[in-house]
Amino acid sequence: MPQRLRVTYRKDGPARYVAHLDVMRTWERAIRRAGLPLAYSQGFSPHARLQLAAPLPVGTIGERELLDLWLDEPVAPLEAGRRLAEALPPGLEVVEVEEIGDRLPALQASLRAARYEVRFGPRALDVPAAAAAIERLLALEELPWEEARGDRTRSYLLRATIFEMRLRPSSEGDVIEMRLAMADGLTGRPASILAALAVEAEPDAIVRTEVEVDRPQVAMRAWRERGRFED
Repeated sequence: MPQRLRVTYRKDGPARYVAHLDVMRTWERAIRRAGLPLAYSQGFSPHARLQLAAPLPVGTIGERELLDLWLDEPVAPLEAGRRLAEALPPGLEVVEVEEIGDRLPALQASLRAARYEVRFGPRALDVPAAAAAIERLLALEELPWEEARGDRTRSYLLRATIFEMRLRPSSEGDVIEMRLAMADGLTGRPASILAALAVEAEPDAIVRTEVEVDRPQVAMRAWRERGRFED
């Protein structure tokens, strides 16, 4: 039976401007370069057995993104993490590798929410106005919203995508923290929330700090980055 590994990784630097499909290709090349026995699907047109949790908008930093990969032969998570760390290009960094059950639901089907930090430079944000706008938005029961996506217009209830939101003022730069829905048919986007808040200041960075999934109860061995890959 193939071995299934779940990789937690960071996406920043030059990689933050790489689109979703290219990130998939980059991972496939890195896995092969690392000498890991990547599994492929059966059939007329085999493809690598890789799953990314969710696309990350171009330009957004991801601190704990998720990838599932299947190997034809088992490799210790510690060893897999070391090999991948050496094979990945700048901007992609392995944080953790764990072995999980092969028959668990697909990664995308396990998605529940994502946490974001919208970071502003010192004194860039009108803090009282932003705080009042957040309070008004959270007080709404619903908020119909429309967005243009290419030739299509998406209509949905924006308020339903917001689980939590707060403003964290700081002399070093203010941060709007968001916990947004991430599920089939209901996904929140920080850019849409900022538009609804009428925030005019340009963020220094938008960071997805965590992707929340149903955690498997059968996780086995794990590898975490500890300085110089210490056990």
